[in-house]
Amino acid sequence: MKGLNFWIVFFWFTWLAPGLLQAQQAPEGSARQEFISGGTIRMHLEAGGYKITPSDSGNIVVTCRAHSEVQLKRVKIGIKRTQTSAEVYISDTPSNHFQAAIEVPRRSNLWIRLSAGEIVVEDVEGDKNVQLIAGRIQIDVPHPEQYGHRDASVTTGSIAASAFDVYKGGLFRSFEQQGPGKYSLHTHVMTGEIKFRGKD
Repeated sequence: MKGLNFWIVFFWFTWLAPGLLQAQQAPEGSARQEFISGGTIRMHLEAGGYKITPSDSGNIVVTCRAHSEVQLKRVKIGIKRTQTSAEVYISDTPSNHFQAAIEVPRRSNLWIRLSAGEIVVEDVEGDKNVQLIAGRIQIDVPHPEQYGHRDASVTTGSIAASAFDVYKGGLFRSFEQQGPGKYSLHTHVMTGEIKFRGKD
């Protein structure tokens, strides 16, 4: 567990703490694309802290924050869409202090790949397939009955799934369940933490 504690401390000081302290004055960049409710959104994200939030606007909106204008100008944001799907790309992110908020239609299927950092998915209705190499995944699950197949795994780390009454930590931890709902939920982290947060 010493290795896990190291990663938790590392990501707190590298990604989370600086972002919280500087969120008010950090320069911002954004991109917007009209989309449809119920479509599939695939996100290809480089290292940073990301929050995915539902919106009733019918748009995909990406807002990025970095430590400086110079860092922000290097970040590349791309959104490509078809009739029923969209690809979101965020690349060339700085090595620290980078955060992005991504608004999506409230009912969206999400496929997300993040190299390192933190990904927080708020109450978006739909399928979710989320993986990262090192860091933390948090997904809000206020209605666990909406999900059919759900699974999570970590190579090194912990799974705290209050929504499904599962708590595990250590090496090669996982769980798999079948529920009554129509949506699927899959997550994997090589080193770090997965959290499925139920109703408070």
